[in-house]
Amino acid sequence: MKGLLFLSRLALICNVLFLLCLALQRTHDFINIEGVKGTIIVLGWFLAPFINFSANTWWLSRLIRKQAVNLPTWLGVTNLLFLCAQIFVHFIMPS
Repeated sequence: MKGLLFLSRLALICNVLFLLCLALQRTHDFINIEGVKGTIIVLGWFLAPFINFSANTWWLSRLIRKQAVNLPTWLGVTNLLFLCAQIFVHFIMPS
């Protein structure tokens, strides 16, 4: 169960970095350190959808099987909303 909590927290951090990537994309470049900017882009733009999908799949599978989920509801719902936003940004907006 601690694995799901860790993965959900990691997904939340990556989701915040996803928002920061959107801000970087749509505004001027306000991060001057290239190494930090590269880390933010990799974690927020490329890894966030995969980590978020994994966390949401694990969370929803435990809910469907009616197993105990010791995860705050706000964290699961927030990650689910971020996953919808990531699907929209990556797959629907470009077309």
